[in-house]
Amino acid sequence: MAMRDTKALSGGLPIRYLLVVWLMAMGAIAFMDRTNISIAGIELGREYHIDNTHLGWVFSAFLIGYASFQIPGGVLARRFGPRRMLTLGVIWWGVFTALTASAPAGAPAALLMLILIRVALGAGEAVMFPAANQFEERWIPMKERGRSNGIIFGGVGLGSALAPPLLTEIILRYG
Repeated sequence: MAMRDTKALSGGLPIRYLLVVWLMAMGAIAFMDRTNISIAGIELGREYHIDNTHLGWVFSAFLIGYASFQIPGGVLARRFGPRRMLTLGVIWWGVFTALTASAPAGAPAALLMLILIRVALGAGEAVMFPAANQFEERWIPMKERGRSNGIIFGGVGLGSALAPPLLTEIILRYG
């Protein structure tokens, strides 16, 4: 496929650099999303009356959705393009993140609801890195791919590092 980076930012830098930074930010948000539940686990268990074993089910549910949709996410990114799949993925995981926080604690099936929400959240996030790889193939020259991939995956560490202090502050302030 041909490189698509024909536009430049105001400073003369190719637009692909801005896109790589946005993908890094998306990776950071994705990893904040997947680590936030473990940080909030004690409070979540108390609020929903979930013991540690069942809380483990909630934690693992994300990985079931994520692992199950990695390959389909890559196939869809190839078929429909990384921009469409990233857009859909971000909207999808935003909706299911909000649903995680809005699941009613007193509902008889609260545990099942949390598990299903986390599976769906994982499925939505599964498109992130396959679509990012499609982006790199289409927009990044071969000699720059190692650097761009490192920057994009830098979002993993960034999100994992930011999640504990941010979520702890939110829990302390708002419960």
